[in-house]
Amino acid sequence: MFMPPVFPAHWHVSQPVLIADTFSSLVWKVSLPDGTPAIVKGLKPIEDIADELRGADYLVWRNGRGAVRLLGRENNLMLLEYAGERMLSHIVAEHGDYQATEIAAELMAKLYAASEEPLPSALLPIRDRFAALFQRARDDQNAGCQTDYVHAAIIADQMMS
Repeated sequence: MFMPPVFPAHWHVSQPVLIADTFSSLVWKVSLPDGTPAIVKGLKPIEDIADELRGADYLVWRNGRGAVRLLGRENNLMLLEYAGERMLSHIVAEHGDYQATEIAAELMAKLYAASEEPLPSALLPIRDRFAALFQRARDDQNAGCQTDYVHAAIIADQMMS
């Protein structure tokens, strides 16, 4: 039987239930002292753990505007606001693609809205974030191949312009 890690005592979380095991992390649904659900994300010792930690910096910067709030962070553990059970796929199934697209567009507008807070210094500029895609596309083009990487790089470049 898998045992969860010892969560920081000052988080006062209880009733951990493992809900996801991804390449980068283990995710538990927990209860806060008042019974409110929350999420604990435990990062695995992966090669690019710094990328996951930048994600935590992004959540702090957004402070709930379009994203869950980061309630706590301790070493490789993050305590996150619980976003609920409802998935966008449920909206598609019940109300169709149009309504789900509307919700996704509203969320994207919040995620990319300007902030009065300065960007976290750990965040990478968007072109740096996509550097591997652009390099792969160049390599494929130089080899005379029009791959999905080439097409994706063209779309990404247009979106960033």
